Amino acid sequence: MKRKSGISIFHFIILAVVVFTIGMFKGVSLNYKEKHCTQTITAEIVHVEIHRKISGKTRETVYTPYFNYSVDGKNFSGHARYTLTYGKYKTGDTIKIRIDPENPEKYLVENDISDYRSSYKVGMGFGLLALILVACAIVKKLI
Repeated sequence: MKRKSGISIFHFIILAVVVFTIGMFKGVSLNYKEKHCTQTITAEIVHVEIHRKISGKTRETVYTPYFNYSVDGKNFSGHARYTLTYGKYKTGDTIKIRIDPENPEKYLVENDISDYRSSYKVGMGFGLLALILVACAIVKKLI
């Protein structure tokens, strides 16, 4: 029996389910953070980490800002999502974050909200596509 090479519908469905799961996780995480992270504070960027990402022939430099913030005399730290824009974040700059007043370790960087939403939407789209492909495979078997 000869095996076919390339990506089959089965492989695509698995990929779609994985992307859907990641999107759902991001959506649930954003939902939690939007409900609980209600107090807006200012955080100071203390370091911007530079990474070089290589994916095939594509090479990108990404910048991840790390920040510190204080709540009721206690110090906390965190980081925002990376950016490809050089100089968008600089050490000493401040950014707005929202924290959970009951658990200040939980935070939401206001600039990152659109990333959570877009990941959720992409995940939902791939999940819908996976359902359509599964339905088509079932119908094809029945015919």
